[in-house]
Amino acid sequence: MKPKRPSCKTIAEEAGVSRMTVSMALRDHPRVAPETRERIKEIATRQGYTPDPNLTELMRYLRKRDISKEEPVIALLNGKRCPLREFHDDAKLIRQGAIERAESLGFKTEDFWLHEPNMRIERMVQILETRGIRGIVVLPVETLKDVFYLPHEEFEGVATCSVAAKLGFNQVHPHFYQAMHIGISSLTEKGFKRIGFCVTEAEDEQSNHLYHCYLTWYQQSIKKADRIPPLLKKDISEKDLLEWVGKYEPDVVFSSNLDHYDWLEEAGMHVPDDIAFAALGPSDINLEGIARVEIGYRKIGSTAIDILKTKLAHESLGPTNNPAVTLIRGEWIDGVSADLPAKVKTS
Repeated sequence: MKPKRPSCKTIAEEAGVSRMTVSMALRDHPRVAPETRERIKEIATRQGYTPDPNLTELMRYLRKRDISKEEPVIALLNGKRCPLREFHDDAKLIRQGAIERAESLGFKTEDFWLHEPNMRIERMVQILETRGIRGIVVLPVETLKDVFYLPHEEFEGVATCSVAAKLGFNQVHPHFYQAMHIGISSLTEKGFKRIGFCVTEAEDEQSNHLYHCYLTWYQQSIKKADRIPPLLKKDISEKDLLEWVGKYEPDVVFSSNLDHYDWLEEAGMHVPDDIAFAALGPSDINLEGIARVEIGYRKIGSTAIDILKTKLAHESLGPTNNPAVTLIRGEWIDGVSADLPAKVKTS
């Protein structure tokens, strides 16, 4: 006969007590007499009992919920100089993914703006501590100017962009290098040789310059005649784009901005007959026919909540010596906008 797996039930049967008493004794609860606690622990050791870590985490969480009678709150911290309504769509999707995942796990989320009028970092910390909020998800910031200092001792945080690495929090953000790789490799497999890449300086900084890094590596492996300098500027205007296309004559424009598709069409260049187009990480969801590298922005937010939940359940507050980075991979979605133009097929 197969022996019973050691559990609170088997310990309780041998000790002649209830399972609740066993659970309390193994947690050194003062309501259980010291001699009873020691006897139960001896039986547990002899039986080879080990607690289920997942169950332990769940029970700790449920006990806290029972004591507080309130849903625990996770702060969604906006470190930008602008309010939420001015966020880019990708950042809004990250926030929405975090909210939806938090709700499914029994957490509430509340928005906090670090640069709200008359707000200082010291005041923000005081508000969070007074509210008993220990978990923070830092929403995307765009430049190093937006990175702020937040005392770590009483908080656990997860940042949803690589620019915020200086905060020392664990991070979740797109796998920028992989996104460039899958985009350019998909285009080369379709037959494109002269790939023109467009990105703003802020977007490249958000990627820790990995966009530019991959492009530089890729261009070392192709003919010099096919190496098109990227259109990399603080702001890219319609005039900038059209002059760049006219000068370097790319077969395909690989861009982070969907406006560039419209500008090409408005200038009389039919996509893909005259020039092809592919998008890098657009946040729009209704993009029928547009070839693109799709990034799971909602998944970034939900993953941040999952990481934070685990740390809070284990009460691991305070600074992290070696913060972990979780990368969300991009996915190539094919579309007619990246069909090989006739002029390229015949060349």
